[in-house]
Amino acid sequence: MTMNRTTWLRLLSLTRSETKPLLWGLFFLIVSSAAGLAYPQLTRWLIDHVLTPKRLDLLVYLAFGLFAAFLIQGVTSSLRYYLFTLSGERIVIRLRARLYKQILSQEVSFFDFNRTGELMSRLASDCTTLQNAVSVNVSMGLRNVGTVIGGMAFMFYTSWRLSLLMLILIPPVAFAAALFGKRIRQFSKEAQSSLAEASIVAEETISAIRTVKSFVQEQDEVSRYQGSMEEALLFVKKRIRATAEFISVAMIAGFGAISFVLWYGGREVILDRMSAGDITQFLLYLALVAISVGSLGSLWGDLMSAVGASQRVFEILERLPAVEDEGSEIANLKGLIEFKNVHFSYPTRKDMEVLKGLNLQIQPGQMVALVGSSGSGKSTLAGLLPRFYEPTSGSIALDGKDLSSLKPSWLRGQIGIVSQEPVLISSTIEENIRYGNTRATDQEVETAAKAANALDFIQQFPEKFKTRVGEKGLQLSGGQKQRVAIARALLKNPKLLILDEATSNLDTASEHLVQEALQRLTKGRTTLVIAHRLSTIIDADVIFVVHEGHIVQSGKHEDLATNKSGLYFQLLQRQIN
Repeated sequence: MTMNRTTWLRLLSLTRSETKPLLWGLFFLIVSSAAGLAYPQLTRWLIDHVLTPKRLDLLVYLAFGLFAAFLIQGVTSSLRYYLFTLSGERIVIRLRARLYKQILSQEVSFFDFNRTGELMSRLASDCTTLQNAVSVNVSMGLRNVGTVIGGMAFMFYTSWRLSLLMLILIPPVAFAAALFGKRIRQFSKEAQSSLAEASIVAEETISAIRTVKSFVQEQDEVSRYQGSMEEALLFVKKRIRATAEFISVAMIAGFGAISFVLWYGGREVILDRMSAGDITQFLLYLALVAISVGSLGSLWGDLMSAVGASQRVFEILERLPAVEDEGSEIANLKGLIEFKNVHFSYPTRKDMEVLKGLNLQIQPGQMVALVGSSGSGKSTLAGLLPRFYEPTSGSIALDGKDLSSLKPSWLRGQIGIVSQEPVLISSTIEENIRYGNTRATDQEVETAAKAANALDFIQQFPEKFKTRVGEKGLQLSGGQKQRVAIARALLKNPKLLILDEATSNLDTASEHLVQEALQRLTKGRTTLVIAHRLSTIIDADVIFVVHEGHIVQSGKHEDLATNKSGLYFQLLQRQIN
């Protein structure tokens, strides 16, 4: 199946959910087009049977007939527009929901390759382009096609000789449509990609606005954004130019035909082979056909833009996640974790191995700490446990079952994660805590907040749990955000827990409150702690020292701290000094 045919089938598939209203819209479109095609006939009748013989008694009936035709056309055109446009809106809303769901179903490595701004562009700009194509443009396109077909039929009925001469113009116009359409489609796809790049620049700048302002880079960022928009404008200009050229070709052909008809038809009238009404009717139909063909040129450009946008949208809609949400579950999970000869490289940096044959075992209920210098592989190891990434080789087992055989959504439901910089949704404190368990009662939310040492500061806000936290929780302090994140994890009640430098960015007072909350959170759970501050993990059951993707030391704090030749001792001395 060719790409073009596949694309058309994709676009057609979007309309299946709106078959009934679209069929009604098509019915009103046919009635509207028929009414529009009636008035040249009535004009011919007016000239030949009312004005020429001067039949005043028939004039009122003919005027009423013309008014009725325009009235029917006006009402049915309105209904046609309403049904097609509303259906288009509903189609695109469902398309955006499908696309968003598909984006969220992708594996984490997908987001390493596809930037946020580009994905947002596909959700917004590309879907809007498709919206116009499957709603208003389809309606207008069908109306114009109906006018062209109906007008040509009446032209043949009026004068087959003139009509055959007009058909000579169709092959070059059709060839121009195919030629320009291919160019427009390519330019549209490139323009959409360039606009996506501009969206990425804007998204990155706005999300990092504090950094931008602290380095006084506003003007540079504006210049960067303008540069991206200028690049997009180059392709938009090419698309507009190609569309304008096609419209010009179509309009010149159409109005050239009218000029020819005036000469040839006038000759036929003078020679009494046609009536004045016949030539007037023919000219009216030819004008309708020419205007419709010219409009089709503009719509063809829009449709080619939609084809380019659809290819970008369906790229994601038809992409299967590398990790499907399928697999088994473990009844009565205990929490035994085993890393066996695990090698791993990030998909974006396959030439750089992060973990190199790592072996590690965590017993159920243990608190295990990972320490080491930055880039040693600690956070990478923690990212493999919830299957955010898959090992390049080796295996990871949970209670003796390979993680690759477990259902990812079930596995992640058993793991609670509290990171160095917790991300909160832009909603209320209550909604952020309830994110851990959407079915939790208000009392359970309050209990979790109290256990996380968050209840006191929450109660001090005028709106208490209904206090909005701002984008990414920016209206809360670091310690407050961390305690909300801990409350969220407590409400989830996971069997396994990952603490990724959860206190590294806090002041002493906040760290004390957070550490106290973390002690409640870790109780009775298998816990993996990643820490730079060695003072926070001195009570860990086992400490593993990671260096260049290997476990180079393991043991309790007391034993490792006395081994002066070990890496742990060196890390400890750096923090003491």
